Amino acid sequence: MGNRIARYSIGCVLLSILPLQEGLAWSPAGHRIVGHIAEMNLDSQVQKTIRRDFNINHLANVANWADEIKRSDHKPDVLHYTNIAVNHRMYHQERDCPRKRCVTEKIKEYESILIDPESSRRTRKEAFKFLVHLVGDVHQPMHLGNEKDRGGNDIAVYFGNKPTNLHKVWDHDLIFLKGKSQLQFARQLNRSITPENKKRWVGGTPDDWSNESRALVLDYGYPLQFSKRRKLSRNYIHEGRIIVEERLQRAGIRLAEMLNRLLNN
Repeated sequence: MGNRIARYSIGCVLLSILPLQEGLAWSPAGHRIVGHIAEMNLDSQVQKTIRRDFNINHLANVANWADEIKRSDHKPDVLHYTNIAVNHRMYHQERDCPRKRCVTEKIKEYESILIDPESSRRTRKEAFKFLVHLVGDVHQPMHLGNEKDRGGNDIAVYFGNKPTNLHKVWDHDLIFLKGKSQLQFARQLNRSITPENKKRWVGGTPDDWSNESRALVLDYGYPLQFSKRRKLSRNYIHEGRIIVEERLQRAGIRLAEMLNRLLNN
């Protein structure tokens, strides 16, 4: 697998080298996959609570709501990323998110709202939908990228023969459904999660998850490999797909654990 992959804990079956143009977006497909995996790991009582309190039958159905409202006239003051200072690997709130608008701090804020008995049902439902989305976002490595290149948005590359940018590669192109529907793909990913990995992944904080993504973007995302000119190499894409699959798995497991903890009453 190479030294770079060996340094990363792989929780899913290794992929074969795949056609470069295949793939769908982390948004909306990736967020829906996270929602599907989370739902497969919810306690039955929590599923009933979500249906009763919020009239939501499936997490995947609201997984992209937080992106959709960004286009509205009353978009909320929340960022879907966290910019950690250049040359730093660890998140520090005072330095990196002083206004607490970043994804790391907003997850904490919406957790508090979700369990606040003084909050209206509408406010709690919105907090719930934000959490379903933002837990996915904090696990996307480029959402913990550098401000100077806007998390890879300003780094031009080719994915196969398609001109794109590095952020979109990690947001879109590295998810390969292998001919399956999003739900079928999510089921496959969920089945490949071992009990040992599930036990190891649960818990932690949004700070911890941010630091994981930060390490990945610095160690794997930004060190580009090209086959020619600005065309990403097959090895870079192969490694990236392995990483992305595990990030989807971790996000789904952690979202389920969070909701089980907050709503199991």
